[in-house]
Amino acid sequence: MHIFTDGIKNISLSNGNLRITLVQNGPENTQVDAGTLVVPANQASALVNAMANGLKQIDEQMKARAEAEQAAKEDVQ
Repeated sequence: MHIFTDGIKNISLSNGNLRITLVQNGPENTQVDAGTLVVPANQASALVNAMANGLKQIDEQMKARAEAEQAAKEDVQ
């Protein structure tokens, strides 16, 4: 299942589960609920760390790609 989200509307803790309400941008600057991500509270830290590390890796790859493209442009000129 795929859920597209533009942001987080609410985060709550209930019965040992972290509930993260995800939203999408709707018409006329409204927010529309996209779904709820439910994570066991004892796994939330590991999930957030894994996402942060993954995003850091992607950021490094994007920077390296941009630098390589810039270097290629400079070689052509």
